[in-house]
Amino acid sequence: MTDEPLLRVSALSKFYGSRVGCETVSFDLWPGEVLAVVGESGSGKTTLLNCLSTRLLPSSGTASYRMRDGQWRELYRMS
Repeated sequence: MTDEPLLRVSALSKFYGSRVGCETVSFDLWPGEVLAVVGESGSGKTTLLNCLSTRLLPSSGTASYRMRDGQWRELYRMS
């Protein structure tokens, strides 16, 4: 195991005008870890995953991936 996460999401938010898609989501995903995103209908699960897959740009916050060489890269600059 490494001492750094593989994916780091910090205060990620997506707004559609005055409507909230997801707000201030933060988590670290470690190598070998399984993460489930659960919630009620309309709670922002799809919006969060679309932001993490770079299909949508977040309104604020960051999502960074640790490359094999140990360097951190922001997801939105990789695609």
